[in-house]
Amino acid sequence: MGRDARPAAARARRAPGLGDRWLAGEALPGVRFALHDAVRVAAGEHAGASGTILLLARVAPEVEYVVRLRGGGELRVGQDGLLGEG
Repeated sequence: MGRDARPAAARARRAPGLGDRWLAGEALPGVRFALHDAVRVAAGEHAGASGTILLLARVAPEVEYVVRLRGGGELRVGQDGLLGEG
């Protein structure tokens, strides 16, 4: 009984996705920031706000993160809208 009898689609769902790999600390091509990196919002309504990377929200068509702002709250920001701090 060493063979997995589940359909291929069900087995594939168990494979770690990009988000899981990123959370585990793996560097992904084109993804500039890691979990808990300190960042500053570069433009827009929240320009100048500091925070930390909380989650990789998506990688295509543009890399986007969820940032926890130091003053409170969370914000989705594209990678090009963030500057690294530190």
